[in-house]
Amino acid sequence: MHDKVDVLIIGSGASGAAVAWSLADTRMRILCLEQGDWVKPADYPSNGRDWEARLFGDFAVSPNRRARPTDYPINDANSPIKVVNFNGVGGSTIMYTAHFPRLHPADFKVRTLDGVADDWPVDYATLEPFFAENDRMMGVSGLAGDPAYPPKQPPMPPLPLGKSGTRFGKAMNQLGWHWWPSDSTIATTDYEGGRAASTSATARRAARRAPRPVPTSPIGRMRSAPASSCARCAGSAKSRSTSTAWPPALSITTRKGKSISSPPKSSSSPATASARRA
Repeated sequence: MHDKVDVLIIGSGASGAAVAWSLADTRMRILCLEQGDWVKPADYPSNGRDWEARLFGDFAVSPNRRARPTDYPINDANSPIKVVNFNGVGGSTIMYTAHFPRLHPADFKVRTLDGVADDWPVDYATLEPFFAENDRMMGVSGLAGDPAYPPKQPPMPPLPLGKSGTRFGKAMNQLGWHWWPSDSTIATTDYEGGRAASTSATARRAARRAPRPVPTSPIGRMRSAPASSCARCAGSAKSRSTSTAWPPALSITTRKGKSISSPPKSSSSPATASARRA
């Protein structure tokens, strides 16, 4: 731990994993520090019948309720939103609901359009190739053709709407309101080593009967609403940075002859992923 490194990454969540992956093919010495540990896929709540109860215990959104050894108390009483975070390799991608919408082009121009905050120094078009690459790596399921966004092609078809989503879709079609199935990082087909959330005949028939969105002219900057949930999806069906960015990053460093520190076994020990030139 006393060796000098070129890049120090604090946190191994979505951003930290992406940075590590993007730099792994260089000759730089990279060290990533993580307060939490690796979470075994077998330990995800979706693998047990008590998954709902665990959402109020060791997998609660709030670290105050979760109270894992790697957690620390937070005070979000004055916050307009409750941030979903998780101390462990993968960060918030361990906890998130797999709702994966892109930023809208208008989000980059909030000063110009809304008179608040500041405009971004880049625009949607500049970042679009990186959005597409991220969608491919994370494994996005969605429906192309949403008129509220510039053209994009999700790698996988959308999730079934389910009974409630079907009812909402039909109602909004009758009202002439724009709606669209939201992009999600839950696999609907077997994708790069992960298995689909559901491959049953019942689910496929439900998907065929589901209403199709009627592309109306979006008014203003309309967003697409989530149309699915991942509370019970298979452990490998929901994309996490532990299954997307970290495996290729560690694989690249191994092929380059760099040393990789092994993850600790104790759940109370901080995980350290490191890559150094041999």
